Amino acid sequence: MEQSMNELMNHTADMGQAQMFSKDWYNEYFRRAAESATHSRFCEAVYGRDLCQHGMMDVDEMEFLTSLLKPGAKVLEIGCSNGHISEHLHEHSGCDILGLDYADAAVAQAKARTQGKAGLDFQVADLIHDPLPGNGYDTILSIDSIYFMGDYNKTLIKLNGKLKPGGRMIIAAFQAREDDEPENLLQAGYTRMDQALQSLGFNYVQHDFTANVRKHWLKNYEYSRTLQDDFAAEGNAFLCEARMAENGWFKDHAERGSLVRFLYVIENNPGLY
Repeated sequence: MEQSMNELMNHTADMGQAQMFSKDWYNEYFRRAAESATHSRFCEAVYGRDLCQHGMMDVDEMEFLTSLLKPGAKVLEIGCSNGHISEHLHEHSGCDILGLDYADAAVAQAKARTQGKAGLDFQVADLIHDPLPGNGYDTILSIDSIYFMGDYNKTLIKLNGKLKPGGRMIIAAFQAREDDEPENLLQAGYTRMDQALQSLGFNYVQHDFTANVRKHWLKNYEYSRTLQDDFAAEGNAFLCEARMAENGWFKDHAERGSLVRFLYVIENNPGLY
């Protein structure tokens, strides 16, 4: 994953988004997105529902994720952004969610919008440097966020230690393949995430959302350009430029067939405590 992320970061820098994915960048993104009617239209068109998204999970994947959660389950969500998806999962599954994100503006939006809703809470946390709050979680979610936590092996051990016996991690992660990487890197059982899970002795199953993610990036590319003038007219060219900076790289991989995405459901490994 490191090589793929480096390729993506180089691409976004070339597109004038050198600070993309930083805390300040995300704060600016969600401050604008929360008030943008065009961003709402973009999300509806690209994801199938407007939840102020910035990620890859479409409605099919989100509904499947919801089906994996149980009423009353204690859930830690890593990378909750402004909490719209967290709120949807909470309302449709009955689980209790603590969402973490390092973008304090996004967390402030989530807390203000859900104030008084039992079973929902949000905290600011640097996912690499800060200790994760709490223990004994039934489920830990990491949807398009594990890339920002550093080494996969170290991150998996860190998350595993916060689960109760019998708990699960649910991780959604894409894998892209560059020309100099192994041909089987895109196959189930051989991605960077697979390699990390297997090396640590985790039992897991993976669900293939590759077709969805490839369609997602084609739509992302199309609608960021279709709505470009509308974003600019409301003073939010930044939002459109941000989308365009990343979606060219992903669209290229989607069209080449060098992009896959899996949802991993991972059993707690008590041997790593």
